[in-house]
Amino acid sequence: MGRDEFLKLLVSQLKNQDPLNPMDGKDMAAQLAQFSSVEQLLQINKSLEAQATRDAEIVDAITTLGETQESRADELAQLIEGQMAMGTVGKIGVTPGNTVFVDRDGLGPLVVDTGTRVGTGRVTVTNSKGEVVGTANVEVTKAGQQSFELGNLFSNPKLPAGQYTYKFEVAATGGPFQAVKTFTAGRITGMKYENGNPILIIGDSLTLPMSQLTQIRA
Repeated sequence: MGRDEFLKLLVSQLKNQDPLNPMDGKDMAAQLAQFSSVEQLLQINKSLEAQATRDAEIVDAITTLGETQESRADELAQLIEGQMAMGTVGKIGVTPGNTVFVDRDGLGPLVVDTGTRVGTGRVTVTNSKGEVVGTANVEVTKAGQQSFELGNLFSNPKLPAGQYTYKFEVAATGGPFQAVKTFTAGRITGMKYENGNPILIIGDSLTLPMSQLTQIRA
């Protein structure tokens, strides 16, 4: 029952009471007390509804703020990644693989990981047609990851400029040749964007995200 209905009922009760037996004062006070309680409950209910509305607005505002901050954080991360990618242009990028890029001077870096093997190393270079264009031996004097200059292994004649694949094997003293882990290494010649993400160009032909690089060398 609302406040207005309660007042109408109380007034009707007062109008229609028995004049010879009027409402007891205690009953009147009790009903007025009930009315006061109803009024307070209505006010509390309105306050709770208003608070719920404000809470919902605060939640919406926080959600919107969070989404805005997340969007700006993504934009900032892309900007930073783009700036970092630009800084790698001109340097040597290293990623898992077995591709080597030879420049017009016949130079190209080889990056391998021989594990624990040391001894005689053998490099076999293959062109885009699958033809072996050269084989050279090199002494591997230390274990682990290391690099070699292809131009020093094939200097006479030097390899024509282009993209090649290679295999690197190591034979310990008196043992057979065994393949070791190889990497694709080449000079980063440029950068482009795909779907807002920076993509590096290595050796004018290989493209990959900067996140796929394992090393960047001067």
